[in-house]
Amino acid sequence: MATGKISAGDVFNNWTVLSQESPNENGEQYFLCLCICGTQRSVRKGNLGKVTGCGCVRKSYQASNTPRKVKKQPAKVPKQKPAALKKAVPVAYEERTKSPREQLEDRLDQHRLERELNELCGI
Repeated sequence: MATGKISAGDVFNNWTVLSQESPNENGEQYFLCLCICGTQRSVRKGNLGKVTGCGCVRKSYQASNTPRKVKKQPAKVPKQKPAALKKAVPVAYEERTKSPREQLEDRLDQHRLERELNELCGI
C-alpha cells in the first residue's frame, strides 16, 4: 500500500504514476497511472502497491503466485485377466509391527494373566 507523498514518476509494481487527480466526493485520492502494457487508468491511492497492473499480465503472475487446484480423479484400475488364465501365486504376509502402546498393553495383559493363575493355583 502506498503511504506518504506520491509524485509523478513513482513506480508501484507495474504502474507508473503520471499525475494526481482531484479527490472524488468521498474524499478518496486517485492517481492517473500508466501500466507497463501502455494502458492508462485512474488508480485509488490505497490500491497502489496492492494491485499489480491492469490485468494484461495477470496470467503470468497468477500462475506463479497461486497454487493450482488439482481435480481429483478416480483411481484407474488395471484390466484384469480372466480367472482361468491367472496363476495362483502364494503371497507372504508379514505381521505389522506393534506400536509402543500396544506392546505395553500386551505386557500388562500378560502380567494380569500370570497374577490370576498364581492366585488360582495358590502360589
